[in-house]
Amino acid sequence: MFKRLVWFGIGAAAGASGVVWAEQQVRRRLDELGPDHVVHLAGRSALRVGRSVADAIAEGRSTMVDTEDELRARRDRRMSEARSSGGTSASDASPPTLRAPGRGPLGGRPPAARPRPRPG
Repeated sequence: MFKRLVWFGIGAAAGASGVVWAEQQVRRRLDELGPDHVVHLAGRSALRVGRSVADAIAEGRSTMVDTEDELRARRDRRMSEARSSGGTSASDASPPTLRAPGRGPLGGRPPAARPRPRPG
């Protein structure tokens, strides 16, 4: 009889501790679904997306600068070759500009009137 009582006590203790553990898990999950936690998660996601966008913009600007440098070097090389050959034909003249008179590149607004991008 004593053995049965011991096993009954062990079973009751295990059952009670299981109920307490399950209750803690349910409360933890409910807290995770609460408005404060959801706001916190949304803020972290927004920051992550913002960083990704900022990284993409920085990479795009870097690539743009590299491409511009490469194009300028090619243009300068062509111009120096034309000058060194001493030719005066129409093809040896300075390369055509893409500016409209008194305007910025490709006929856009003058460079001084363009809004400058904000850092960050």
